[in-house]
Amino acid sequence: MLFTSSGRVVIKNSCYREDQGPVDERCNCYTCRNYSRAYLRHLFQCNEILAYQLNSIHNLHYYCSLMAEMRTAITEDRFVEWRRRFYMQRNDSL
Repeated sequence: MLFTSSGRVVIKNSCYREDQGPVDERCNCYTCRNYSRAYLRHLFQCNEILAYQLNSIHNLHYYCSLMAEMRTAITEDRFVEWRRRFYMQRNDSL
């Protein structure tokens, strides 16, 4: 499972078989800049260890960025607003 700015992506789902887009359009991690959802799905389906490495790179980048945003919101005393916007942007409840 990959975490994105719009919710979770279950990369093994068949809808990603030919999806040439990045995991997350808003992400600038190594995985999103260099690999498509289709390729990540292919790696996962073949049990390639690279799938787990690339997925981990993306997920770690996502959560580090999320925590940085959260810290900034707390420091600027606007966490409640940030939290509301965070959940409004999601397709699921994470």
